Amino acid sequence: MHARDQVQLAALLATHAPFQIRTMNQISPKGLEQYWTHSKSRLDRWGRLLKDHSESIKEAPTAQLPGHWDTIRPILEEILISDVLTRVWTALCIAFDRIHRGESSEATVRSVFIGHLEARNRALNLMVYGRGLDADLAVKLNRLRRRTERWTDMLLGYVSVATDVKNMGFDNERVQEFSRDIREQARDGSHSAGWPLLLSSALDAFRSSTIDAPAHPHLNQRITAAIMSCFGPELFDSTGVIRPLWELRISNYADDTQTMVEQLLSLESPEAAVPIELGSGPNAPPPRF
Repeated sequence: MHARDQVQLAALLATHAPFQIRTMNQISPKGLEQYWTHSKSRLDRWGRLLKDHSESIKEAPTAQLPGHWDTIRPILEEILISDVLTRVWTALCIAFDRIHRGESSEATVRSVFIGHLEARNRALNLMVYGRGLDADLAVKLNRLRRRTERWTDMLLGYVSVATDVKNMGFDNERVQEFSRDIREQARDGSHSAGWPLLLSSALDAFRSSTIDAPAHPHLNQRITAAIMSCFGPELFDSTGVIRPLWELRISNYADDTQTMVEQLLSLESPEAAVPIELGSGPNAPPPRF
């Protein structure tokens, strides 16, 4: 999965989830755990690759610099684009805790959000101070940055109709402007009619501004599936179902079921020498406040 495909999930969540979270009893702990685990894996890989690139361009011959930047470009694009979903999802989880007066999800998503902020800052520093960045590529990356920021603020405008999203966007005034426009659309009855257009725009907005090679397709897919597993089918049925994303959710549940069956069989097997302890090990849930 390309990171730009996650923007359509961010659009779906921003326009429909703010009202569903008011009736949900909880956000799936399993889904949150998987989101944290896969997001941390991606953050770690970003950190290593950015560090390697930063060191390599210091000593590389001038003629080799374009090749180094071509190699790191998918990473830079992925960091910028995936920030849209990270911020929207973080805002929704924080809103859920505020609405239900709990602390079940904020600590998890905020730790990922902070890690994403650090990765984004490192990526932007490379874009500004990195040796040998071609001017044409620098312009393309900066346009992508501005596009992701504007899309993030627009989608948070949808979320802010139902809850406070202060400090989650890039420009709080712009978020509020979008929010006012969305409220007017809702009063006019054109809010739901604009959903197909918004989805189409989300799909097209980043297709022409990014290269086709995804940096971490499997981790992007797992992160998307983890977020989707936190919701019931009614959220996706109400939108006409984005089929590729819905298939991800089904696949995620199928994997969980298969794992549970394998664990049960191993427990019943007389050859099983080591008991299985759920929720332990390196993939254990993150600490909560």
